Amino acid sequence: MSHTCTRSTMHPKRHMRTTRLFLLPALLVLLASCTESFSDRCRREAKEYTERECPRLEHQYVIMDSMTYSDDPQGFTYHYRFTEALLDSGTTIDPELLEQLGEHIRQGLRQNITLKAYKERDFTFTYRYLSARSDSLLFQVSFGPEDYK
Repeated sequence: MSHTCTRSTMHPKRHMRTTRLFLLPALLVLLASCTESFSDRCRREAKEYTERECPRLEHQYVIMDSMTYSDDPQGFTYHYRFTEALLDSGTTIDPELLEQLGEHIRQGLRQNITLKAYKERDFTFTYRYLSARSDSLLFQVSFGPEDYK
């Protein structure tokens, strides 16, 4: 019995239409991802980070609740809660302690290489600390390019 190679029974033009049909969804996904603006990407990344990582214990007395993005000023805001009774007592926190906390955050921001792309775009980074008991704002500090470059 002889065996002969047979050519595909599909007509070449029909084959090309079928190939195009399969490539079309991939092309649409590619084009859609190319049209995402930098702001939209930052907003999406902040949301995904929050969904994936939060809430997260940052320190024995600090929980990170979320990260958000804003256009004006362009930057990220990190939302934290103090859980320690001394820090979350509702009384005024020692201003010297808050100054030290702000300086510690600024130094960390200066050294953070994962934020390089955002720092190059002169982002503002805001850190908000709320009371776990009352949800009141206990401390907030923002840093712009002049603070971390």
